[in-house]
Amino acid sequence: MMNPDQTQRALGGALHARGFAAGRLLFWGLLVIWAAISWQVSGPLSDSMRSRINDLSVIPGGGLVMRDPTGVFYHVNNAGRARAIFPELAPPVYQEVCLDCTLVTGEQLSQTNDFCISGTRKTLPALQFEIPCRTWAPLGEGHNVLAFGIFVVPLLGFWILRAILQRGTP
Repeated sequence: MMNPDQTQRALGGALHARGFAAGRLLFWGLLVIWAAISWQVSGPLSDSMRSRINDLSVIPGGGLVMRDPTGVFYHVNNAGRARAIFPELAPPVYQEVCLDCTLVTGEQLSQTNDFCISGTRKTLPALQFEIPCRTWAPLGEGHNVLAFGIFVVPLLGFWILRAILQRGTP
């Protein structure tokens, strides 16, 4: 038979273990909720970010990117009219017809930084052409990056503040 002191210690350990498990469950639950909030908040913010567009086929009214045998890239609108976009960016007047052109795929576009097509999700199908390409995130990736930043920065701030406060106490 256990003496009362041992019984009290055993019971206290079990209660402490349950409290620890409940605290961990609460922590992970709050972390999941914060991740969901971060994801929702970053959506509208990313809609106004300029993103790189590699595949115009996913944008209704975006047109096509084609290349002629001499290496000039054209943006061809839905009416079949083209304008040169690389190596020199022509004015936004679609008057040419690209007869001997071949289609440039999204995979081919993603492999070059000499030029790129960019736009914001809010203003699509309006497109901008950059020579050289200064936009780093493909369309859709900005949302992921913002969500991660919104999720992680407050957590890092909390842990840094906690470490500073614990270091200050003897």
